[in-house]
Amino acid sequence: MDIATVKYSELSEKELIFLLHEGHEGALRSLYDIHVKKLHYFILRTAKSRQLAEDVVQDVFIKIWETRVLIDPEQPFRTYLYTIAKRHLLNLLKRLQHESGILNEIRKYVDPSENTTELQVEYSESNVMLTEAISKLPPQCKEVFIRCKMQGLSYKQVAAELAITEGTVNSQMVKALRSIREYITFKNAALALLVFLSNLLD
Repeated sequence: MDIATVKYSELSEKELIFLLHEGHEGALRSLYDIHVKKLHYFILRTAKSRQLAEDVVQDVFIKIWETRVLIDPEQPFRTYLYTIAKRHLLNLLKRLQHESGILNEIRKYVDPSENTTELQVEYSESNVMLTEAISKLPPQCKEVFIRCKMQGLSYKQVAAELAITEGTVNSQMVKALRSIREYITFKNAALALLVFLSNLLD
């Protein structure tokens, strides 16, 4: 097959898989064009978010490219594609749920529910604590957290700005949220211990 003159749109799916194995990006683009609309709809029905569905579709085809040599040309590509999509979506939803729980914990320290002097003091102190926690993050971890959670950028946008993969953005966010939670928990435990010792000395 003369790759220089081949029209990918005229090839069978099996032929595209063989070319994909050999690293031909044109084969991946052709497979993308064939499956993207139905895959997007399939994910959207579960994700209920157009942006999330678009991100998952992109991640799935990145995964297809990374694991291309594992794809069996003798088996339906659609089955392999949707298996990866369902697994990725499930993992993503679990991560978002976990992330939301951590953020809710953080918000308890930085979002006063009443406008009282005492709560305003606590709010100010909590903001200082959160700022300290963020400042102690590794450089890339900090950049990712600020862009995602303070500037409201999507993982895709952050990946493009920092020239890293969305998978790296994901892992850095998990690391950042865990580190912030541990720092806040430690600081509050230390403060509670200080108050306890102070009361003993009174």
